[in-house]
Amino acid sequence: MGSAGFIGSALTARLRAAGLGVRTFTREASFCTGSGGLAPELENSETVFWLATSVNPAVAEERSDLVAYDHDQFTTLLQGLESVRPAPRVVLLSSGGTVYDPAEQPPYREDSPIRATTAYARAKVELERALLGSDLPNGRKVVVRAANAYGPGQPARRGQGVIAYWLNAVLRGDPLILLGDRETVRDYIYIDDLADALVKIHESPAALPPILNLGSGRSTSLGELSEIVLAAVGDPKLRFEDRPARSFDRPSTWLDIHLAMTTLGWHPRTPMAKGVESAWLHLQTQGPTPAPPTRTPTATPG
Repeated sequence: MGSAGFIGSALTARLRAAGLGVRTFTREASFCTGSGGLAPELENSETVFWLATSVNPAVAEERSDLVAYDHDQFTTLLQGLESVRPAPRVVLLSSGGTVYDPAEQPPYREDSPIRATTAYARAKVELERALLGSDLPNGRKVVVRAANAYGPGQPARRGQGVIAYWLNAVLRGDPLILLGDRETVRDYIYIDDLADALVKIHESPAALPPILNLGSGRSTSLGELSEIVLAAVGDPKLRFEDRPARSFDRPSTWLDIHLAMTTLGWHPRTPMAKGVESAWLHLQTQGPTPAPPTRTPTATPG
């Protein structure tokens, strides 16, 4: 579910490249039948990836109805799958950048305390609880707490990620806005590295831990990231406008990914500089995303 999005499209392409049969679902192609049951393909699936979402950190603060819709859709799926045998592995894409307790010192491990301080984090935590508390067999439920994914094809829309916003602003000739302290750090994972890890979760024959962090395993400050972007676009004369962080922006956060590396035999392979350059080259071939008519383009730090 969520196959039409940024991560879903990349994952679908990776699975098909591996010669695996894939059935995709979107809002237009629902996983539910007209009678309210599950699509027959789900009953024969080895793995079900839930990547669908109606919200991002900004939208979640404003649209509790969309948060509730996402929760209802996911619990409908879980209830339908509880009677399927053999049960598929259900993989929920959650947020490694928002669910951990900001009072704790990063990097965050899977057993680090969680504390949802934003509407988006609360939404993700409730989805995690729905999956881990479901009647699906243990070992068939996996929460993936992912870092901030970026790369070619990432939409430059409000709340969708700082890298895509900055690159789109460069191409449009719009102001480059940096929200928050330049020393604030985040964990960014290149889209291909994330998709590779998700494929390995599908391919794993063993029962997996209930929670896995997926990220780069390193911290990158907003100041460092701005320099990487300037180097990728080849215009060192560009300047960023510093503005205060928003109320829902988290302090510094990055992930410990050793559990995923040892469990899956996976590691992220793409350096930030190479990943941002690839995103920039792709954007130039596609053209910029139009800015919303009533908003000045801004960027989220995550």
